[in-house]
Amino acid sequence: MIVDTDSLNFEKPSQSSQEKETIFAVCAADDRYAMPLSVMARSAIENLKEDFSLLLFIIDGGITKKNKQKILKTLSSEKCEVVFIDKPDGLTQNLEQAYQYTVTAGKAKDYISIAQYYRLLIAELLPEQAQKAIYLDSDLVIQGNLGQLWQADLNNNYVLAAQDTWVHSVSAANGLLNYRELGISPDSKYFNSGVLVINIKKWRAEKVFMTAANYLNQYKDKIIYGDQDVLNAIFAGQWGELNPRWNVTARVYEYKSWEESPYSKQCYNELTSQDPYIIHYVSGEKPWNSDHVPMKEHFFRYLDMTAWSGWRFTFWTKLRLNLEYKLRKLIGSISVLR
Repeated sequence: MIVDTDSLNFEKPSQSSQEKETIFAVCAADDRYAMPLSVMARSAIENLKEDFSLLLFIIDGGITKKNKQKILKTLSSEKCEVVFIDKPDGLTQNLEQAYQYTVTAGKAKDYISIAQYYRLLIAELLPEQAQKAIYLDSDLVIQGNLGQLWQADLNNNYVLAAQDTWVHSVSAANGLLNYRELGISPDSKYFNSGVLVINIKKWRAEKVFMTAANYLNQYKDKIIYGDQDVLNAIFAGQWGELNPRWNVTARVYEYKSWEESPYSKQCYNELTSQDPYIIHYVSGEKPWNSDHVPMKEHFFRYLDMTAWSGWRFTFWTKLRLNLEYKLRKLIGSISVLR
């Protein structure tokens, strides 16, 4: 069901919520990611143990009313409540300008959506009672119990995250282009921001959003992976490492052996021989826009539990997506020229 933020009552929980521990989760999406978001959240619900419930905040980057209704239909469950949060235009203007610059200047990956930058706003947008939250990208399938992730010890870290499968360290060729300028050790690990346990209390106290926004504006010509670069720059050496099974990308299968990977032999064997807790479809190739995506069968299994049941990637879908992509690039170029 949909709930207004103001109506949430944290002081006097209902009987059902007293019996369960509530997980605060948050994601951000525009209308293009409405369907994948539904798949991600449905998979989380399906694998959530009975002693937990999910309070899912969706930062709305322009989801249509029709697709919001489909999301709510998909996530209707005693285990889950949904809160849509309007995009705060006053706070996102600078983020959107920096985003447009990085994409049109060819400095960033063009499949990165502006909605991903909204995770920088999480501490500003969630209710005061939220002291921590799990952030989840929309291009995930969750096969583990999020309750385990929720109970991970944050200590005094800004976030808990998994090392990126492909960008091993800040000094990698596609890592932080300005790590030397920032005084960050070249051996510092680089994390993937698609799955985060966030220390909301610490973010608020130390005004992380302002730090991130200032960084983005100052170093926008150094950005490759959007706000993921920003978070790695400002949290260098101040984040805790998750078991990589909580953020497994298909790229792990591109390594011919564990020696080529950033993992130990035992960890590599676990990642390639056991089911991941979370599958992350990174890069521009997703199950909904490409035929060549490892582990895509898991995505479609959960998709058929959503209001988009039966949808599949076809030739006509590919043609439409190509036209939409070219149109977005054209509009972005015109915006920059203005």
